[in-house]
Amino acid sequence: MLSLTALLNTNQSFSQENVIPENGNVGIGTGTTAPTARLQVAGSTRIDSTLTVNDSVVMATSARVGEDLKVDGNLYLPNIPQIDGLHDETILVSGADGITKKLTATALKDIVYLRNCDLAGGVVSSPSWANGPNKLFSECPEVLVAIGHSTPTRNLDVKGDIKASAHIWANSSISIGADMNTFSRLNIVNTNRTAVIQGNTVGNTQPYQRLMFFEYNNTDTKIMEVVNTTTGITPFALHSNGAMDIHNGTSRIFHLGTEGSLELRSGALQTFKVETDGMIRGRRMKLDLATWSDYVFEPTYQLMPLHEVEAFVKKEKHLPNVPSEQELVANGADVMEINKMLMEKVEELTLYLIQQNKDTEALKTQLEALKAQVVELEKTTK
Repeated sequence: MLSLTALLNTNQSFSQENVIPENGNVGIGTGTTAPTARLQVAGSTRIDSTLTVNDSVVMATSARVGEDLKVDGNLYLPNIPQIDGLHDETILVSGADGITKKLTATALKDIVYLRNCDLAGGVVSSPSWANGPNKLFSECPEVLVAIGHSTPTRNLDVKGDIKASAHIWANSSISIGADMNTFSRLNIVNTNRTAVIQGNTVGNTQPYQRLMFFEYNNTDTKIMEVVNTTTGITPFALHSNGAMDIHNGTSRIFHLGTEGSLELRSGALQTFKVETDGMIRGRRMKLDLATWSDYVFEPTYQLMPLHEVEAFVKKEKHLPNVPSEQELVANGADVMEINKMLMEKVEELTLYLIQQNKDTEALKTQLEALKAQVVELEKTTK
């Protein structure tokens, strides 16, 4: 051992550098005990300038920092698996200004937690979890959690059913039967299901309930559009301006225009059209009915005498059993009922003509008899 006395008795000047031989250890305050390190101090050590350590510092018991402690790199505490049971102990915390400050453990109860994962980033399949106020969390950069299996491919990967008793919220999109997409908020691929979407409000007692409700504020919005991806044809389209089209795969068979027009087609043939001025165009029309006016020909039907018809028309200015002009203008006309009334009048006119023909034939008979009598009188007077 190279003793301190020998060091002090050297002929070297203290104004020069003092070098300890490479094969010697220096002990200060160790007494007769041989130092086990190149420099071993039994007691306090004071350094009034900068202490530079090229390798590392190992503290067997504890260290005290009287003033600020600055760490230029990362600070790792690998031998502290969990911060637990702390009360009034002092903890060093890095502030926003980069300075490490002293803070009590109780003041950190809401922000101190375990962080045991890859700090450099990447996917963590087996993270360490920690508890906070009303939460379970992990600060690992990309945590994949699996339920029901051990190979998650998403942040939460569940093999089996998911049931929620409250609201389900998604900030980006929801995909059913498909992977994520950037086109829509809800993406559904229908595989082995009768319907893509099923809505059921049976038992719903809320007023003004709706099976489907949409809101929009863009005038170019297409409220609904159905496209056949094989043919490129749009079988159904409903526009925000009120227009609606239906295509049967060969041609457009239905069109509702924005101005209120309506058109039905069968191929190139236009079968029905309602124009904007109310004009209805069609090729044929068939109306179902329960009764018709043939009751006029029943023996029990009371045909109004013509003199009574004359008196009624002079007073009311319309035929019996036919609405007046004022009624038709105010209430409109039922096409089927109007046709029935017209046929009633036609059948009544037929009865009047039959009766008139009978009267005419009787008069003709009487006239022929009178002619014969005149001829006989002329013969006797000659």
